[in-house]
Amino acid sequence: MVCLSYREVGVAAVVRVSERVVTVERGQFALCDEGAPFNDRPWELPALEGRQIAVNGSGLTVASTVAMHDADVRLELWDGPPPPESAGAPLGECVLEVPSGAVTAWAVPHGPAGEPMALGDPGPYAVRLYRHGGGPAARARQDAADPPLFTGLERYVVQLWRRPAPEEAVRAGRR
Repeated sequence: MVCLSYREVGVAAVVRVSERVVTVERGQFALCDEGAPFNDRPWELPALEGRQIAVNGSGLTVASTVAMHDADVRLELWDGPPPPESAGAPLGECVLEVPSGAVTAWAVPHGPAGEPMALGDPGPYAVRLYRHGGGPAARARQDAADPPLFTGLERYVVQLWRRPAPEEAVRAGRR
């Protein structure tokens, strides 16, 4: 019998996980480079214009289906591209520049939610997002409750992995 590790068969593994509660206002929250200045930052986030996610340099805006609530956000750092989640609504994939090597979730317009999560090296990171819950059912639950519900309506999983810069990918391909 031969046993292979995940690395030997090419399956990515989770390196680090950080869970936090992020206040969603105006139907959005953000994931930003830890070194991004906060002064006026929420107003610089890209307009979603019907999209689920939008990137602006080292900031990523995420659309929520509920205008105002506290969302559970799980940040996962992977050592390579993770397999797709079997549950949750996929919101999309993008590349986020992380000059500081760390990211933090941002409550718009209040600022960072919790401590930054170290990713390692600065540079580009691939990001894949999933949403669990939300939608019309969550909004109806929120409205029907007295007082209105502000927790347990949506949960997000944000998967990040290092993406080689174009020059790194070219060098790796030449070896």
